[in-house]
Amino acid sequence: MSGKCPPFLDSIDVWSFAIRRIICYDVIMRENQEIIIIAAMSENRVIGKNNALPWSLAEDMIHFRELTFGWPCVMGRKTWESLSGRPLAGRLNIVVSSRLKEIDSPADNKSTAIKTVSSLTAAIEYCAAYQKIFICGGETIYRAALPFASRIELTVIHQNYDGDTFFPEIDSSQWIKTSARDFDTHSFIVYSKVNGISVK
Repeated sequence: MSGKCPPFLDSIDVWSFAIRRIICYDVIMRENQEIIIIAAMSENRVIGKNNALPWSLAEDMIHFRELTFGWPCVMGRKTWESLSGRPLAGRLNIVVSSRLKEIDSPADNKSTAIKTVSSLTAAIEYCAAYQKIFICGGETIYRAALPFASRIELTVIHQNYDGDTFFPEIDSSQWIKTSARDFDTHSFIVYSKVNGISVK
């Protein structure tokens, strides 16, 4: 995270200084942006059934809110529909869907906003000014986000469940477990992308 413009921009003529500043700012912002996958899954990797969580775990809900509050939360259409029209309060809710029309933000809550976009890359571009973006599911969005993400915040429920959606396998050649907090019913585990870890 050098915070410097890429070398090729030094060759741009002085008259193009304004363009150089815009490009440089965008590159620096993206260098410092963290895309975080956040999910809860069972021991057999289930994340949902019939567009709902198969379990109820208050500790995970609190954990999710503490991590995501104030940051953009990107989700697919089915995940949005599982919220029953109630956006995540205090967060920018971004729904990735080519089928949904633009959704109006709640008029009585200025800290909560909703935006619909047609692709995950469009969602990331829309959040260029934010240091963190949270990817909140479902299965298709998680799979698409893995190449972009630098961290996975994963809650593992210590039980098997029947389900119809699953969290992708985590490739140990690309991800390393950097922390874990274990409890009787669940664990909070953090994975970091291997090439994003600085070895000192």
